[in-house]
Amino acid sequence: MVDSKENELVSAEESAEFDNGVYAEITIAARLRDIRLISSEYSIKPEVYEALEDLENMGFFGEPSGYHFDIEAGVMIGHYQWTAEVKLGRKKVLKFTSEYLIAYSGLAGFDEDYVRFFFQKVGRFATYPYFRSDFSHHISSSGIMLPPLPSLNERVN
Repeated sequence: MVDSKENELVSAEESAEFDNGVYAEITIAARLRDIRLISSEYSIKPEVYEALEDLENMGFFGEPSGYHFDIEAGVMIGHYQWTAEVKLGRKKVLKFTSEYLIAYSGLAGFDEDYVRFFFQKVGRFATYPYFRSDFSHHISSSGIMLPPLPSLNERVN
């Protein structure tokens, strides 16, 4: 599982100790090898149709859920989990969760903290289009008309 070290790296980027040159080298060297859906869960309750009138109750979020780096082989494998839900009051009437495996190569010899930081930032953007498509497929199969999830617009670096 991902530990608290990731949160430390976010603040490290802003510190004087963070070396943008090392991070830039990782972004150039990293080669995306695989993205796979490894788990998915979808559920709706009949009240979902009432909740669709107020889309302020719809939200989504994602976070890293696992990470492994083999420094000698230069392979990083991570998991990223996404969730979308619709609430009616406090009750969740629609929930979709997907977890994706992401593999990068070309990272032999790089500092693990920087590789983990790369995964934390780039894994979000690499997996989101898949999640967005999977969510759209599930809700349309249920006959639910929702607007598409928005595009991510955060900076990667």
